Amino acid sequence: MPTVFIIGAGPNIGKASAEVFSAAGFQVALASRTNKVGGNYRHYTFDATKPDDLPAIFDQVWKDLGIPSVVIYNAAKGGQTEKDKPFREIEDFRATLNINTVSPYIAAREAVKGFDKLGTSGLGPAGGTFIFTGNLLNKSAVQGLMAFGMQKIASAHMIQHLALVAYVDKPYKFYYPDERRPGGHYVTNDISGKGHADLFLELANDPNQRPWDQTFVTGEGYQVFPRVEALAWDP
Repeated sequence: MPTVFIIGAGPNIGKASAEVFSAAGFQVALASRTNKVGGNYRHYTFDATKPDDLPAIFDQVWKDLGIPSVVIYNAAKGGQTEKDKPFREIEDFRATLNINTVSPYIAAREAVKGFDKLGTSGLGPAGGTFIFTGNLLNKSAVQGLMAFGMQKIASAHMIQHLALVAYVDKPYKFYYPDERRPGGHYVTNDISGKGHADLFLELANDPNQRPWDQTFVTGEGYQVFPRVEALAWDP
């Protein structure tokens, strides 16, 4: 039975992903500061501001459930500033950098170690999949979200490099899903957990690398929208 490891498993995308993958026959491992998904899945306590703790958690997942063929990094923290005061306190910037960039870097590294260990036969026909939950900040500057955007851009570049440069000859896939409303406007409080989960499973089941920057509309799938350089905050 394959294993999915969901890091940053909250009550929306994390919970929906656990349910969708479990229904598809996956063992489910979750990591978050507190368990907000329920007792049906193996949970590991993890604070994403402390990325050095992550390798040991991967080791424990390996021992408890087996090596994950799918790893989803869903932890994130934004934080909005005033338009003309874009610089956040350095302590806060470092903490969110760990959540949005450093921990994903380590998660991707540990995921690939697992893929290498499983090999082609262990991964199965769909191969290995690493997913980092993204947003439009790798394409657009949004008022009040400079620091968050800097950190998302760094992780988006990691996904791009892994997908298009580092592992093109391996059965590994890497994705940056970016949910939009119909027409291309970014989502805010209307993020669809089920929409993300369904896309995640679809990507995991496809043996081929699709476009790494998976801009999508729930219920409509992958979409390509014109790039907009700067946007106002409009929830």
